[in-house]
Amino acid sequence: MNFLLKCFLIIFLFFSNSAFALNTEKAKSFVIDIGNQAIKILKIPVDDKQKRKNELRNLLQEKFDMELISKVILGGSVVKNSSSEQLKKFAESFEIHVVKIYSSQLGTYKGQVFKVNNTEIKKKDAFVYSTITSPDYPTTNIVWRIREINGTPKVIDMQVEGVSLLRTKKNDFAMILKQIGLDGLIKKLDEMNKISDLKIPGE
Repeated sequence: MNFLLKCFLIIFLFFSNSAFALNTEKAKSFVIDIGNQAIKILKIPVDDKQKRKNELRNLLQEKFDMELISKVILGGSVVKNSSSEQLKKFAESFEIHVVKIYSSQLGTYKGQVFKVNNTEIKKKDAFVYSTITSPDYPTTNIVWRIREINGTPKVIDMQVEGVSLLRTKKNDFAMILKQIGLDGLIKKLDEMNKISDLKIPGE
């Protein structure tokens, strides 16, 4: 390999790594954007529930790797023994389930301030530590786990006051999977998704 070719390869690798590697600033900016979008959802009038749902679903699809999250929740054994159609159906039903729950739990805007405090890179993931402060409620601590998927940052888990979304949902669904399998879980989620919306705090 001649000298010029070596130089070209070194430069190419340097710019490739710096352009696509997940770093603290990129992860911080990504989470700040999520916070800003979440605040906008809080400001949507409570009587416009469909718009709140639509905006939250857009946020999930844009910022979260819902396919990966759904597979982790099901576990390797279930994923391995399920068809691609079953996995796709579960991911769709689970996404609707998350939107339904969190669109009501988000509440309304009452001066909440979203702040990113610090970011750590651990192996291939970034952990972004943030807080939500409000005049009316105690401070909420949220840790976002970010992974770069095909050059794009995505949330793969979030911990609210130390409670992991992935771990919680995995535990919630484990017994159902054991009793009635993946098709049974999908059916149960679909039934839950048809139940009337919960009242939004502040409504």
